[in-house]
Amino acid sequence: MAGGQTPDGNPHQPQGPRPQQSNNPPWEQNNRPQQGGYPPQGGYQPQQGGYPQQQPQSPQYPPQGQYQPYGQSYAPQPQWQGGPPPPAYLPTEAFGGFWIRFVAYLIDAVILVIPNLIIGVIVATAMGVEPFAANFNTNPGMIDPQQQMASNISNLIQIMVGWGYFAVMTSQKGGSVGKLALGLRVVDDEGMYPGFGRASGRYFAKILSACLCAIGYIMAGFHEKKRGLHDLIGGTYVVRKEYVNPYQQQLEMTR
Repeated sequence: MAGGQTPDGNPHQPQGPRPQQSNNPPWEQNNRPQQGGYPPQGGYQPQQGGYPQQQPQSPQYPPQGQYQPYGQSYAPQPQWQGGPPPPAYLPTEAFGGFWIRFVAYLIDAVILVIPNLIIGVIVATAMGVEPFAANFNTNPGMIDPQQQMASNISNLIQIMVGWGYFAVMTSQKGGSVGKLALGLRVVDDEGMYPGFGRASGRYFAKILSACLCAIGYIMAGFHEKKRGLHDLIGGTYVVRKEYVNPYQQQLEMTR
């Protein structure tokens, strides 16, 4: 009809199939995959299989990350590959024997004798007595009390000087000058240099080793791990420098 209207006055509707209406709720209609073109709304679908999974690595010996250096925080530490085992598993030849340690002791005695003499002279002069008179007097009843006091003060100061020397050198460098010169190091159960507290305990334990004709020192020549009495008390070993924990070298490089 004219004007594109139907007899009832409504606009003319084009003939043809009507689009099918979905019975699904509106929030599900947008998730239906489209034929061709881009992937469905909501993003790409993950691929089957995903990323390749990394295979866990088997632990290596010595155990990694299970110990902490003495005096350090308990944060995770870097791991190393290979290296010698802890001292308890080292062969006998890895340790410093009696005679090489005796030579190291002589070197340290020479180093300490000069400051000890200076201390004795200073204390005796300050107290107005003859230096070292009490040390060479064979008759205890003839010793002047002032001289005896000066000798006791000198001995106490010399012990403190020796304590500082051995404790600092052992905790920082792994041994005294004598041990360093002969390639020896003092380590703990993990092959690390002992801390200042452990090194101090080892130094004062030498007093017990010196008792009974220095039997505590002599036993280092017969012990399987070449440990003296002061090593057993302090929980230390004297090893050759090649058998120090590799992580100790990393710590020294970062200082």
